[in-house]
Amino acid sequence: MTNTGETKVIESHGTIKKIDSLSTMPYCGVETDENAVVEEKITLESGKSWSPKHYELLHERIERLIDEKQQFFSLEFFPPRFVNGVPNFLERVERLSEGGSVFVDMTWHMGSDPANVDKVTSSSSIAASMLDYCGVDTMLHMTCVQYNKADTLKHLEQAKAMGLRSILALRGDLPPGTELEDTHQFRALDMIRWIREEYGNYFSIGCAGYPLGHPQAPSYKADLMYLKAKCDAGANFVITQLFFEAETFEKFVRDCREIGITQPIIPGIMPIMGYESIKRIAKLSQLEIPQHILDDLEPIKHDDDAVQKYGTERCIEMCRRLLDNGTAPSIHLYTMNREGSIREILKSLGLWKLEGDRVFPWKNRSQHPIRCLESVRPIYWSFRPRSYITRTRDWDQFPNGRWGNSSSPAFGDVSSYYLSNLTTVRNADDRLAMFGANIESFEDVKRVFINYITQAPNADGVKVTVLPWTEAETGVQPETSLISEQLVWCNENGILTVNSQPSVNGAPSTDPLVGWGKPGGYCYQKAYLECFMTAELSDKLIQIIEREFPVRVNYHAINKDSTFDKTNSEETTPIAVTWGVFPGSEIAQPTVVDPLSFRAWRDEAYQMWMAQWGDFYPKESKSYGVIKAVHDEFRLVTLVDNDFQKPSVLFDVLQKALDELKK
Repeated sequence: MTNTGETKVIESHGTIKKIDSLSTMPYCGVETDENAVVEEKITLESGKSWSPKHYELLHERIERLIDEKQQFFSLEFFPPRFVNGVPNFLERVERLSEGGSVFVDMTWHMGSDPANVDKVTSSSSIAASMLDYCGVDTMLHMTCVQYNKADTLKHLEQAKAMGLRSILALRGDLPPGTELEDTHQFRALDMIRWIREEYGNYFSIGCAGYPLGHPQAPSYKADLMYLKAKCDAGANFVITQLFFEAETFEKFVRDCREIGITQPIIPGIMPIMGYESIKRIAKLSQLEIPQHILDDLEPIKHDDDAVQKYGTERCIEMCRRLLDNGTAPSIHLYTMNREGSIREILKSLGLWKLEGDRVFPWKNRSQHPIRCLESVRPIYWSFRPRSYITRTRDWDQFPNGRWGNSSSPAFGDVSSYYLSNLTTVRNADDRLAMFGANIESFEDVKRVFINYITQAPNADGVKVTVLPWTEAETGVQPETSLISEQLVWCNENGILTVNSQPSVNGAPSTDPLVGWGKPGGYCYQKAYLECFMTAELSDKLIQIIEREFPVRVNYHAINKDSTFDKTNSEETTPIAVTWGVFPGSEIAQPTVVDPLSFRAWRDEAYQMWMAQWGDFYPKESKSYGVIKAVHDEFRLVTLVDNDFQKPSVLFDVLQKALDELKK
């Protein structure tokens, strides 16, 4: 294995590193006070929400929450301007939605070319990404004043094809310098009628309300009657334009109810985040900022922190009043793509409800119209969930209950732009700081993997919080602590680990390390290891498994172009490696090993060596050559220990292979 044909890049296995014990006992969980509380309260009814559900239309969910007297919140975002800002944007949306947002929405931003689904930063594309990657119900704003009926129906069909089932129907702003005329004849009422005529009840429809009346309406009363017409035509709920006084919204709701509007009316709230920005937004919205607010802001207008503090406190005060007196069933926050103050507001109002429990070991997309019933995934994408979603986003149904005897799964193309760009938050400079500006030898490669597992800073004082095969910037999973010494041993000996799980034998579903699923249940796992290793070591490993552990250990070894592909598993039969037993439920099998899916994963796993590491270096450099050598020559190997009740033998088998290779 050479770089430029001159020097050997990766030496054969040297002195074998040793540790006290490679055996790992099955983890049985820990008893905590939470376990006892759960056991006392568990009923069959309380566990129903833990099963995959059919999709609940947004307006139905809103009405149910109101009937149950549960206050809630929703969030509005606009599309990021640049492609390289998309990963961070999606991370922000996901963090905010984890507080329990019932839905998020995406503005129809004309500067983004909003209907262009081939443009990554268009409103339509970003809305689809929010739904797919963040797993929260997403409503797309849609305007019609700039389009004819055929255009609008095309936009609706695109939204449907992307899985979106909620539309905020708006007229939209006229192009700059134009007046309302025949060429801009359509209004929100027209769009609502078209949606109901063409799509029936497929979409939940929101419409806009103006607490002070639309600035172009003949009168406040006329605007109220127009809002009633939109509701009568099929709008399911109302979201208001921003306002500055609680009394404004309270009067608006009373006036709406008096003329027979019965739909939920949700206040649109924009916290004051900056002096100049709120003045600019008020001007664009043709609203007057109350004089007493301007007076409050005047002495602090040049102090951004003070203005934001004032805006946050005033927002909390106004929202609390509307929620406490029952005028507002929820609040809809215009985030301006900010995070800190939004989180503070929601927590202060008691609306932030962080859900720490996991329905499955991976994040369940319960609000996704199609993925809501998904309950099984291959283990290979455990740390690249966005990639998995991208490669399966064209599926019209997802495995539920069991993966089944697979034919060739139709995974999307690994060369998709999304895989190496939209799923990656860190840029090349950040990665190089973690991986090293210079890779002189294979020892440097091993050190990166070891630093990732131990979370010890590298020689430059930087922590390795991500590898090419992981998306989250969180370092290793909590359960990795159960086998961290063994994983470090693997990497010290040139066995580069990219995915693993310890064996688990009946841990409570509330266990802090491995728990998932309905309270009162028990979780099980087979020990699993996925790693890159030399061809010589994999050959020796296979010999030992077939000689000594032909039934207990399943393996699959493959190289970058599949010229070597060997397994002792049934080709079309998946192996459940994670399962759970819960009260009143069938046994859940959310994670499997599947040979055909592994071959689809192989392409991506090898591509990440170069796309997320090697290509950061000049092609003529030694660093590039070292990474390219590993990419070209190492095999990708998976191991499953089928006996989850006994100490795992996976690391012992690897030790034996190393020993025999040295003889």
